[in-house]
Amino acid sequence: MFRRTALLAAAASLTAFALTACGGEDTPAAAPTQSTSVTAQMPTPPQVTIAAPSSTDGADESTDTPSATGTEPTAGNPANNTAPITPVDPASYSVPDNQVAWKSPSGNVYCKIGSGPFSSGCQASDAPVPDGAGNDCAPNTTFSVDMLSKGFYLDPGHVTPTCFNQGVFGAEGQKALEYNTSITFNGFTCFSRVEAMICDAGDGHGFVLSMQQATSN
Repeated sequence: MFRRTALLAAAASLTAFALTACGGEDTPAAAPTQSTSVTAQMPTPPQVTIAAPSSTDGADESTDTPSATGTEPTAGNPANNTAPITPVDPASYSVPDNQVAWKSPSGNVYCKIGSGPFSSGCQASDAPVPDGAGNDCAPNTTFSVDMLSKGFYLDPGHVTPTCFNQGVFGAEGQKALEYNTSITFNGFTCFSRVEAMICDAGDGHGFVLSMQQATSN
């Protein structure tokens, strides 16, 4: 219950932002602030266990595409998407307190990268309950599982699965991170794919988040 208490505390300063699964409230007020430059070299997307892989042979490990766990690109296996990735300037996604924030083009996934505890990660209004998040996603008298958004906190070299009853990673004017682009900030890199949002926490750890899956390593 520590993470749920922490995420409620982190969300308390936001003014009633919530994703569709949390009631569809408006995003908190915010304004663009400090910018940073694009990192010189984009890291390779993390190897993660993808739901329903098409096979386990012939993985593609090119440096500019997500590491594959199968041989055929499928909607259930975004790591096999071989479309080139284009990095974006994180300054274009800056929000107050030296953070960057974005959403998926579909509007299902909201993400933010900050510099403090519980300030980085992604949440989806429509996604499965992540493995390992059972306690945080347990229904109670206020929220059912369907009312909670699902996602992950990012820390250096570590991913924490959880559920949210508030829009922790929302910000006013949050722009879409277009498909087949990536954003790097404060040591984290996230990749926007048609199939999923894929984020790299470093040291081989990361997550995949979409309507179909919420997996991490």
